[in-house]
Amino acid sequence: MFLETSLLFKTIIILSAQLGIVIAVCFYCLYRARIAYESNTSFLGLCFRGAVNMQGKLDLIPYKKIKDTFPKKMIYMSGEEEITEIANNQDEVIEWLKKGYMHESIGTDYLWPIMIFWFICLFGTTGAISFFDTSIWIEAILFTATSISFGPLLAFIMLEMDENDGFTALKIVLAVTLMTGFIGYGDFYSFSENSLFGYILLISLFGLIVFNFARLFMQISRPKVRVSAIFGAVLFSLFLLYDFDYLEKQSQLGNNTWSNAVDIAFILYLDIINLLLEILEYMGNS
Repeated sequence: MFLETSLLFKTIIILSAQLGIVIAVCFYCLYRARIAYESNTSFLGLCFRGAVNMQGKLDLIPYKKIKDTFPKKMIYMSGEEEITEIANNQDEVIEWLKKGYMHESIGTDYLWPIMIFWFICLFGTTGAISFFDTSIWIEAILFTATSISFGPLLAFIMLEMDENDGFTALKIVLAVTLMTGFIGYGDFYSFSENSLFGYILLISLFGLIVFNFARLFMQISRPKVRVSAIFGAVLFSLFLLYDFDYLEKQSQLGNNTWSNAVDIAFILYLDIINLLLEILEYMGNS
């Protein structure tokens, strides 16, 4: 029966399943963070303290636990060199803190391994779908692994700002996706057949990548970061228009296969995830 369904149906099923995995894992991690805060324990190597935001809602703040007893190791990063000192009492701790030293955190950091695994899965999925003629099952497994590993990262991105704002961002992304899907898949305009529109999107994407790469090496003011985030959100909304229209054109051409549906679903998935990250970037710098 599934073989007789439309390309749109196949694509939406795959896309919804993958985004559902991301949201489910993200919400589970937020739930575990809440439990860790209430029970004064840790989750994924981090502890949590509670604060109240402007709306009177609980805002969990993640932090790394430090050693409770003396002596304590204090760390200072001088370029790529790590300088360590030992504080034998609280007065010495205060002195080292004034000089720019930080407490050494204890416990295992699980986020970096998760992030590395996510990068591997993401590039593996991209390679399997875009460059290699692999089995649809391999593509599906890599795609699912990408979604599962991104869930914890999204949860901690939301925790680093305010998870309540993160919920708002999810609602905005849902609204934008539905609107761009309606316009892009409809017969309003052939976005994917306009080569100039496609070139503008690619050039804009390249500029956004260069800007974000430059942020790794130079200090950029928060107003400029907010402007960049707005630009990125608009850009990926336009990408959604382009790719939903591309989906409609593929349907007209009769390319109604599950393999093609996985390919298009992954493209839309990247648009939606990047749109969400840009909105979170804007909210986090407001």
